[in-house]
Amino acid sequence: MVASPPAAMLEYLVCCFDLILHFLRKPANRWGAFIALPIVVVIALLLPTLLYALLSQAVLLLLMAYLRPMWIVEFMHWTNLRKNDYTVKYQTVGDFTFCYAEKGVSSPNQASIVFFHGLSATKDMWFPMVTAIPADRHVILLDMPGHGDSTQRSDDSYSFVDQASRIAQFFIAVGLKPFHLVGISMGGGVAVAYAGLFPKDVAVLSLLCPAGFADWDKSDYMRDSEQGRLLTDSGGLPMNNREQEKAFPYLFHMPEDYKVVKMYSWFAFEVLRPRQVMHCKVTKDLEEDVNSKVLLDYLPRIRSPTQVLWGKHDRLVHISGADVLKSALPDCEVHVLPKCGHTITYDRPFRAVKLILEFGNKK
Repeated sequence: MVASPPAAMLEYLVCCFDLILHFLRKPANRWGAFIALPIVVVIALLLPTLLYALLSQAVLLLLMAYLRPMWIVEFMHWTNLRKNDYTVKYQTVGDFTFCYAEKGVSSPNQASIVFFHGLSATKDMWFPMVTAIPADRHVILLDMPGHGDSTQRSDDSYSFVDQASRIAQFFIAVGLKPFHLVGISMGGGVAVAYAGLFPKDVAVLSLLCPAGFADWDKSDYMRDSEQGRLLTDSGGLPMNNREQEKAFPYLFHMPEDYKVVKMYSWFAFEVLRPRQVMHCKVTKDLEEDVNSKVLLDYLPRIRSPTQVLWGKHDRLVHISGADVLKSALPDCEVHVLPKCGHTITYDRPFRAVKLILEFGNKK
């Protein structure tokens, strides 16, 4: 459901106004605006050309954000890559190209850390967390098959096992193994399949709220979507940015009285909208695996030390999945993170990376 251009522009302007109000709700920001106002007046009187130039750039930025929101997101990703010394690389295997970001070089004395992201995300989702990883560690952030700048084809299979099998070709090509494998949500399910298929490749396994173990219909998000309390498309994505705003509390841990800034939900919806077709395809493949409990067959094959991190308030992938993993892997280390929802990388990034590094270092 896409709004007409005039309605979409009006909605965007409302989001801009709401963002300004959100900024001014903080006393410190109100004082800053109060102090800046006379400075702006002086500039307007003494240097009107400079003021016009600044206003023109502000209007241009707002217009660009409306017409090409992905440009803003890509600029932020580029800034994160440069600031944290990551280099974007590509590895082609046959007719498939993997995109990944890499920092440092592999060492025989310390396992590299490889990150698998979640559904409809990209390698860039890890930046709130990986900034806390020591500079001397070798890190790879992979764009999963069908995601980011890796090859996307609608006729490929994106089941947990098929993704793992394809990614194995990537590791052969770059010559990396064994390594510390970290996966979140969909990436966690793929990490389980990979560790089961190729146990010698994985030195340590860290699973963050992995998909594939809790029943699909136990999720608050899926249940409310099926019952019409949240309007989503066939792939489970919100139908419009108003529904996207309602979806935020299912993804992040928020106080009950927290008001989602409309601009955040607008950006999230506009960024996800071009991915809808691939999202539906990947979701369909994964849902079949979840319902048939495919990953349970791979748990007994895992030989690496395993830890599980789960947000206590995860409303997207039910926390009962942690019990399934603990039952199948009695020696695995389970941490339930308070004040944390599904997006551990945003809700508790530093606590999570501390646990991951400590677990990897002692194994």
